[in-house]
Amino acid sequence: MFFAQLHNRFSSPFFATFFGNSIIIAFQFFFIGEGYLNLVLLGPPGTGKGTIAKFIEERFGYTHISTGDLLRGEVAKKTEIGKAIEPVMNEGKLVRDVIVLEILKKKLSKVRKNFILDGFPRNLNQGKMLDLLLEQLGIGLEVVLEIDSDENVIVKRLSARRQCVKCRRIYGLDVPSKKIGVCDDCGAKTVLRKDDAPEVVKKRLGLYNEITKPLSDYYASKGLLVKVDGNLPLQNIFSEVESILAQREK
Repeated sequence: MFFAQLHNRFSSPFFATFFGNSIIIAFQFFFIGEGYLNLVLLGPPGTGKGTIAKFIEERFGYTHISTGDLLRGEVAKKTEIGKAIEPVMNEGKLVRDVIVLEILKKKLSKVRKNFILDGFPRNLNQGKMLDLLLEQLGIGLEVVLEIDSDENVIVKRLSARRQCVKCRRIYGLDVPSKKIGVCDDCGAKTVLRKDDAPEVVKKRLGLYNEITKPLSDYYASKGLLVKVDGNLPLQNIFSEVESILAQREK
């Protein structure tokens, strides 16, 4: 029954565009009660988290909660919070944790289950704050999915990544644009982002290992962490996780 339902989902244009005709599952399920899942997505830049989150959202109906998108939404709607954080974001600074948690609390209160949390937590203190927030809301966290890749693989992927200057769609080694340098969606030019240059990527990875990586041990100690080998091509990564899911279905 479960795989029959997955088959129906896999016939959409999104799946055909990104993954051809292979049956692919982009994350490991931990079923609780009626089968709902709340997950946190971890991993350094360049490990395909955005593609995985998009896949989950489109294929399985889960809600992708990006704290970056939530913050930008507050600014766009010109809310009181948005007005307060706009100058901070424009300067490239981080928004205070208490503000992020306030916005996140509002969103989680509405969604409650079947969500993918992306972009938060980014450090150990935020992880503990998230635990308290979820406990306060009576919401469970079933799995933390970590995409783990070597530095040289990440540098190669990100230095090959291009982003549309207009619609902001991102292309890479696994999902290239049909015409080099041109966006499939809007026809605008695609360019290498400044923060994807090899020397910048290495600095970003250094910060990630120092600030965010400790979350791996934190969630492992809670029995929530599931690691996926991000060194493989996307097709292989998803096939690996599919086999894990098949074993759990037995």
